[in-house]
Amino acid sequence: MSEEIQQEACTIRFMDNDIVHVHFLDGRLVTPEDVQTMFDALEAHRKGRKALLMVSVGEKTTMTNEARAYASAPDSSRYIAADAIILRDFSHQLAANVFVRYHKPGRPIQMFPDKESAKTWLMEQHHLIEP
Repeated sequence: MSEEIQQEACTIRFMDNDIVHVHFLDGRLVTPEDVQTMFDALEAHRKGRKALLMVSVGEKTTMTNEARAYASAPDSSRYIAADAIILRDFSHQLAANVFVRYHKPGRPIQMFPDKESAKTWLMEQHHLIEP
């Protein structure tokens, strides 16, 4: 059974195998403060242990450029070992490409069309989590 935390901007679901699914809610403009609140919850729940992060976003949801920069800053890798972004549609794919190519997080990151393929890839990244 997975545990879930509801925040103002997102739902965080702690799954098996160190996978954490963060879903940003519909109609949100995600800010750096929202990202930090999510990081704080990850750190508290996982007691400082990194997560394999699956990210999805709701309809009409986007991140500010500052939030994307913050989510990909070197310090963010203290919470996250790898990211799997689930693409909602073509416009979301364009935004995700900006995140990956422009902000260049210092960890493995891939984009996927669905949760199952994202989860499969994240399980292949499990070696990045310290025992």
